[in-house]
Amino acid sequence: MTQRELAKRSGLTEASVCKYLSGSRLPHSEAVVLLAKALGTTSDYLLGIKRDDESVFRDLEKRIIESKENLSSEEKMRLIMLLSSK
Repeated sequence: MTQRELAKRSGLTEASVCKYLSGSRLPHSEAVVLLAKALGTTSDYLLGIKRDDESVFRDLEKRIIESKENLSSEEKMRLIMLLSSK
């Protein structure tokens, strides 16, 4: 996802997203929530608060199912290869 796409999904400006990602500016609490929703995760995850493995896999499964229609053939193949590896 590009910074422009993240900005569009979150409703934040592209300049703000750029500053957050570069570390030159910290997002306010409302921005953290918007970013988490746009990325399909939680604000706790973005803030570095640990989650248990089960919730991580549950969230990952949900994100894969929700985005599977938007994945290219190459991305689908990489995902299959990743999930098949030991």
